[in-house]
Amino acid sequence: MELITKSLPLEEIENVLYARQFAYDILRRFFVEEPSREYIRQFVQKNMIDLFPFKEDSPEIREGVAAVKDYLATHDVVNIESHYQQLHWDYTRMFIGPFALPASPWESSYVRKDGLLFQGTTMEVRKLYDKYGVAVRDFNIEADDHVGLELDFMYHLNELCLSLCQESDFEKIKELIEEQSKFLRNHLLLFVPQLCEKMISAANTSFFVGMAKILPNYLKFDLEVLHELLNTEIH
Repeated sequence: MELITKSLPLEEIENVLYARQFAYDILRRFFVEEPSREYIRQFVQKNMIDLFPFKEDSPEIREGVAAVKDYLATHDVVNIESHYQQLHWDYTRMFIGPFALPASPWESSYVRKDGLLFQGTTMEVRKLYDKYGVAVRDFNIEADDHVGLELDFMYHLNELCLSLCQESDFEKIKELIEEQSKFLRNHLLLFVPQLCEKMISAANTSFFVGMAKILPNYLKFDLEVLHELLNTEIH
């Protein structure tokens, strides 16, 4: 990736944040639950996968984007019910059940030896959500360290950064960027690469193979972006 210079105008920082918002919105939606009809229609009709940010800087992200595009080129998930159900079932089978999950979506499954949910890892993530006023759906039913919820948390913190740009609160923006960097290092990047390896092996659609290639490589790239932002003066 190109290094961000040591001093940038606020408008350029906002452009980076808007690109991140677009990327995290796509990722959180496809990892937190089965694809909804409404969102998949919007995703396809607006050709959103082709607009995925930073793919020019990462061959791995480009490879994932190509896999998603290949699937959508041969499956009309908007108008053909069986194609939509195939995509829907692929998510359900991997992440929800009813059978043994080939790709557990919870951080605890990878970072804890016992793999138990609602223990230390889940509670650590919950405290961070509470700190920033992020409410988890199905509280105490869905564990807070679900990959989709963690991606949603990144989306939320980035959204806060964008709102602070309107106030030119550079100090608070830097604090939130540091929080996101820590969350990537201490949570998402500790388990997402393993999760996505399992997805690539288990997925029945090239759509989710593609998403599994995009996600870990985007997170690694985003960590570099955040590092550059932390070392950039905003004016």
